[in-house]
Formats: sequence, structure tokens, C-alpha cells
Amino acid sequence: MEAVVEQQKDEFSPAIWRNRNFLYLWLAGLCSSFGLAIFLFSESWYVVEVMGLEASLGLVFIASSVPRVLFMVIGGAVADRFNKNVIMFLSDILRAGVAVALVFWLLFGTVTIWSFVLFALVFGILDAFFWPANGGLLPSIVEKKQLTRANSIIQITNQSSFILGPMLAGAVIALGSYVLAFSVTAGLLLIASIAILLIRMTKRKTKASSTENGSELWTSIKEGILYVKQSAFLVSLILFAVFINLFMVGPLQMGMPLFVKGVLDGNSLTFSYLEGTLAGGMLLGSILVGILNLQKRRGLLVICAMGINGLFFCLFSFTNELWQSLLLIAFLGTTFSVINIPVIAAIQSIVKEEMIGRVMSLLSMASMGLVPVSFALTSLFLSLGADITNIMVIGGALIVILSVIAFFKVPSLREFD
Repeated sequence: MEAVVEQQKDEFSPAIWRNRNFLYLWLAGLCSSFGLAIFLFSESWYVVEVMGLEASLGLVFIASSVPRVLFMVIGGAVADRFNKNVIMFLSDILRAGVAVALVFWLLFGTVTIWSFVLFALVFGILDAFFWPANGGLLPSIVEKKQLTRANSIIQITNQSSFILGPMLAGAVIALGSYVLAFSVTAGLLLIASIAILLIRMTKRKTKASSTENGSELWTSIKEGILYVKQSAFLVSLILFAVFINLFMVGPLQMGMPLFVKGVLDGNSLTFSYLEGTLAGGMLLGSILVGILNLQKRRGLLVICAMGINGLFFCLFSFTNELWQSLLLIAFLGTTFSVINIPVIAAIQSIVKEEMIGRVMSLLSMASMGLVPVSFALTSLFLSLGADITNIMVIGGALIVILSVIAFFKVPSLREFD
């Protein structure tokens, strides 16, 4: 009886927090995500408020997103060939250097929109190397049975930064200055880089690949693509990431301000309520997934959550009262986390350690690569006179249909634990 009680106690105790390596990784993620959130908010608000170049803000976003997509596969291959700690350290310390350079530029030079484009370009390239290494490092320091919980904690931290980071940045700018805001970013990234250096990895024997024998980087990338193609499960996940981002991201991100203005007859404050509630729903979903720490039928959970996600999106488009919209957008955010976290944990638990960086980079590229296409298609339909609510309904319905097809036609995903 005592053994059973002790086992239950261990299962529900915060054992993962006694893992020093995970604690350092979490601290690095906390500082890094808040630092980047402060940087992005300050950068955007400076362009809008100080420069008065609202129309040029898109150049900054493009400068960071395009290189992130283009270099992501290369970043995955590099992560599988070299020490992931070193890659993450260099990425954070270089981003801290960029923030410091911007501080000096603000103090002693003339900052233009092209200055921010340059900084965004560097940040995007460094992100492409940081995230595959980050995704590949976690399964090396956490037991497989704790991967779902570990990923949920990481997601909670990231999503909290999306909610609190802009608020903190706004307060720093209001009470201090933009120089102080970018200095805070540099300090947080410096702390993150130090925390990464404190992670101590044990050497593991892994099967040698052609990249370890001196083959070219392109061969390494092709190995990663071939590895994914040979797994019906991984191919299914990547295809789902492609379609969800194609059908959901554009209509949601572009459609929300249009929905607020045209349907809810709201203002910027109303828009902020919806954005905050969506992030709050994602945070709630991350907490639920972390508490449950499901180890069985995760594939079925993802399929069901994807279908419910599409249904909530459809229902959201029919709302015409703010409280209804807030309720549905909260549910929508919750299902996002229920989909994402088990998928990441599943990949980390089944993929070979020497391939994890490339697989994670391919998944990230599939997710982000179609976002500009989704924006373009949404813009095209809007220019042709389509109503945003109809675009949302179609996007949500297509996701529901995709989940039904996955349930009946993709047993490798449905039956995955």
C-alpha cells in the first residue's frame, strides 16, 4: 500500500523541477521568450509611434519571417551535426549583441526603417538555428514519460511571454525609454545564454551518419527528408501542419481585426481582448496537458482536438456579441495547445536523437512556410469581395474535414500512443 502511495506521489510531484538541466533550459527559455517579446513590441511600436511608418512595418515582419523559413532546414541539419548547447548559446549571445548594437545606434546614430529591417533579418536567421537545436535538446535531458509535461511547461512559458511581454515592454517604454527596453532585451538574452552554458550533457553513443563522416550539409538535409518520407506518421504530422496553417492562420490573424470592426463594431481595445483571450486559452490548454501528462492515445487526442478546433473556428465566425466571441476564442486557443504539445512530445519520443534537429526543422518549416500563402489567399478572397466570416467558416470546415479523413485514413496517427 505504501509503495502505491509513494508511486502516486512521485507521479504527481514536480519531479521534473528536480532535473537541473531542465531547470536551466526552462530559465533560458523564460528569459529568451520575454526578451524577444519585449524586443518585438518595442521595435514595432517605435516604427509606428516615433517614425510614423505604419505601412512599412510589414517590411520588418517579412525581414524576420522569410530568412527564418529559408534557413530552418539548414538549422536542423546543423543542430544534428554539432553541439546543440553551443548553437543555442551562440544564437542567444548574438541576439543580445544585436540588441546592444541597436541601443548604441539609438544613442549615437540615426535609426531608420532599414536599420530595423537589418536587425530583424539577423534575428530571423538566428531563430532558424536556435529553435531546431532547442527542440532537439529537450529529449536529451528529460525522460520520455516526462516529455509531454516538459513541453507543456515550455509552452506555458512561451505563451505567458506573449501575454505579459508586451505589457512589460509598454510599461518600460512609458516609464523609461526605448533605450531601456532594448537594454532589458539584451540583459535577458545574456542571462539565457549563461543558463544554456550551465546545461551539462552526458555523451551518448549514436549511430554514425554520413554527415559525421564528413559529407556535405546538403546530404545531411536530404537524409532528414528521406527519414521523414519513410515514416507515415511523420509525413501525416507535417501535412497536417501545412493544412492547418494554410486554412487557419491567414483567416484568423487577418480576419480578427476585420471581424472586430465589421461584426462586433469594436475598437482597438476590443481587439486586444480577443488577442489576450486567445493567448490565455492557449495557456490554459498547456496547463491542462501538463497536468494530465497523457501517455496513451495521443494520436487520437490530436485528431479529435483538430476537429474540435475547426468546429470552434466555424462557431466563432457566427458570433455577434463580444462575450460569445471571447468564449469561442478561448476554446480555440485551448485546442491549439492540445494539438501542438502532444505532437511535439511524440516526435521527440520516437525520432532518433541524431535526426531530431532535422525533423523538428522540417515540421517548423512546414508550419511557417505556408503562413505567407495563407495570408495571400485570404487577401485574394477579400479583394474579390468575399466576407471574412465566410472565409472563416470555410477554413474551419476544411479543418474538420481533414480531421475526419485523418481518423479513417491515417491509422498510424490514430493509433499512436
